[in-house]
Amino acid sequence: MNTETSIPESVMIEFREKSYPCHRLERNGQVIYQLVFGKSHLYMTKAEAADKMPFWTSIPEDPKLLHIVRELGEQIDKHFK
Repeated sequence: MNTETSIPESVMIEFREKSYPCHRLERNGQVIYQLVFGKSHLYMTKAEAADKMPFWTSIPEDPKLLHIVRELGEQIDKHFK
């Protein structure tokens, strides 16, 4: 049985003076965002830290992308409320 459901929501996200498509997806009950940078894809989600504070992270998590993911996550929050 296929447990993947795509919610037909997508927007354009501005990053470094260019626009990129961002798609909202649901995977196994978790909301994931797919950003398309040409032939590359970045997957992100909002997670909860041990202190219950939400934060944006890439999938798989990559500390080198932390600043970029945070910036993109702020835009995603504005578009997908």
